[in-house]
Amino acid sequence: MNGIIKRQKTSQFAQIENHVLQNSLSDIRSIGLIAHLMSMPANWQIQKTHLYRKFGRGPITNAIAELEEKKYWVHITYRDGSKTIHSYHVSDVPFMDEEVSARITEITDNGLCIRDISAPFQHLLPETNFVVSIPNVDFGHSKTDSQTPTVQNQQLLNKEKEIKRQQIQKSKRNIVNLQEPNNPFLEEENFKQALTLASHEFYPLYAPERWSKQAWETLIATFVEETVKTGRNRDIPSEQISPYARAAILNMVHAFDRKNRRKTIHMMIPERPVPFYDWVSGTAAEEEQV
Repeated sequence: MNGIIKRQKTSQFAQIENHVLQNSLSDIRSIGLIAHLMSMPANWQIQKTHLYRKFGRGPITNAIAELEEKKYWVHITYRDGSKTIHSYHVSDVPFMDEEVSARITEITDNGLCIRDISAPFQHLLPETNFVVSIPNVDFGHSKTDSQTPTVQNQQLLNKEKEIKRQQIQKSKRNIVNLQEPNNPFLEEENFKQALTLASHEFYPLYAPERWSKQAWETLIATFVEETVKTGRNRDIPSEQISPYARAAILNMVHAFDRKNRRKTIHMMIPERPVPFYDWVSGTAAEEEQV
């Protein structure tokens, strides 16, 4: 008897490209997720919350990050009146620019405004669309390949950082201008934008050597959605958004470092440990007392 038993099937089976399962993907969570999704009917609606409940937030977040990076997953966010719509598409063959452009045209032809799209396809968006992005700086690559960057490269890097900082500050001012007088709390959509911008400001400080650009974007998007979903945005005034973002990101950093055995973290209050929410794996944890 062979180790792998293959049985003939005439119904209730899925056809999946071998390449995506055997060669293209490196994370077993990504392989499992795409196999699960490709077994569903073509008209099955993909919902992250459903996948979180079934498999856990951490595994799904990491799986989507690789699928999105390698163009097997496309996430398009657009506005339909006062609603924010998240449209997810998955394939066992990488999406081509032409396919995604057709979907973008379909949305915009209906008078809807696209707010964001998966990073590999952001170059397809019309310039009039507002997209929150992170500076395209590969910190890990620059550290390993160029320990002593040239003066010219450093000047370009500093210029890019300054331009991005000005863009973020301008976006923040626009959001604040939309705020009602004497009301310290932002509307839901304005809060999402402000929290996203505030979180991305910490990318150069905490993301390098921990998360790729795509994984960071997915992590922050999940964090922002979770904050609004649980109603915490109603308790966070506009001037506290940046400190809140930093505190939450530090929790993510602690959880990531602890999970990857970078260091042991003890957060103490006299006579009891401090619980924190693990945004990486989606579980609450308490540190053991020293």
